[in-house]
Amino acid sequence: MKLTKRPAFTLIELLVVIAIIAILIGLLLPAVQKVREAANRARSANNLKQMALAAHNADSAMGELPPGGPINQWATFNDANAVRYDGPYLPFNASTAGGDKTTFFWCLLPFIEQEALYNDILGHRYFIMDRRRSDPSQIPGGTVPSTYIAPYDASPYRRVNWSWPWTGPVTPNSGTDYVYQMGLISYAANVRALGNTSRGMESWKVAWWNVGGGRKQMGNIQDGTSNTILLAEKQMVTGQGNMFYVSWSVQGSTGSQTGGINMWATTDTPETGVPFFGTTCNDPTQTWDDTYGQWWLASCRFAGQPFETFQPPRPRLIPSQQNFYNLYPMSAGGVQVAMFDGSVRTVSTRVSIPAWSAAVTDNGGETFTLD
Repeated sequence: MKLTKRPAFTLIELLVVIAIIAILIGLLLPAVQKVREAANRARSANNLKQMALAAHNADSAMGELPPGGPINQWATFNDANAVRYDGPYLPFNASTAGGDKTTFFWCLLPFIEQEALYNDILGHRYFIMDRRRSDPSQIPGGTVPSTYIAPYDASPYRRVNWSWPWTGPVTPNSGTDYVYQMGLISYAANVRALGNTSRGMESWKVAWWNVGGGRKQMGNIQDGTSNTILLAEKQMVTGQGNMFYVSWSVQGSTGSQTGGINMWATTDTPETGVPFFGTTCNDPTQTWDDTYGQWWLASCRFAGQPFETFQPPRPRLIPSQQNFYNLYPMSAGGVQVAMFDGSVRTVSTRVSIPAWSAAVTDNGGETFTLD
């Protein structure tokens, strides 16, 4: 029998084939990444829509919208400067004020089918900084509903160490406070639209003076529910550092700017632990504040300007240069926002200051729109 020689690739041919395959993979990867980003963007948009719908249901059931920022009833009854919150989401009772605490995202729980978590508090019904009844080794905020997490949030961690003297099992102020885990979320509420501006809107007042408690109703959104932002994407961790919460303080931020974390179920924290936006101003006649804005002002209405002007979403910076008081996009398309009417839009970092500002205010009377 005559044997025939089997044909084979030469070394050069093999290298050419490998090179062609590598090129095809290189061409395919960007397409795959775009498809994945589009899917994640759609999932995040669905989260925003669900939360906006939950806000509508809360408004119908409770007679008004949840407060846009954390509410600590101790401040209501003990700090003459604080907004007195007497809305339906917390008791207005001096005798229980020390334990009556809530946040915007905590108030939404019953309306996103999370009643079990909403009721899983060991002690006083409204003391969200207590331990969980089902597992006293955890706090309620240690569990985060999936609706509150954007799938493309690239934050380096999703939970932080959390300790506070009045959460057991240790003796209050003993110096040996138990360390729990607090979850972080990917969204923020618009405190300018949901809040009470009578005390000023400096960012620190959101944390300490209850200014997020504006007692708003859907019918009170004077600029129109389709023209006003309710929620926006905001990365869980802004800035650089292994941040954590201990005894009324957010610590661990490093870098040239202020970092912060979006803790969703706690009060008694600086504003760098609160998921919110709508207090950072931008003077349209200046350029020095374009990168970081002005978050320390009581009002965003500058001299000679007919409307309030706010800092729009900014191009994403490296972590060490990010500032907690700004919104940065999680994807190339921009920052997704939910309007009060439940629609979801993508806002580019090139949006004009007047258009963004008009969408942040609920009663500004501006004629600009995001479109």
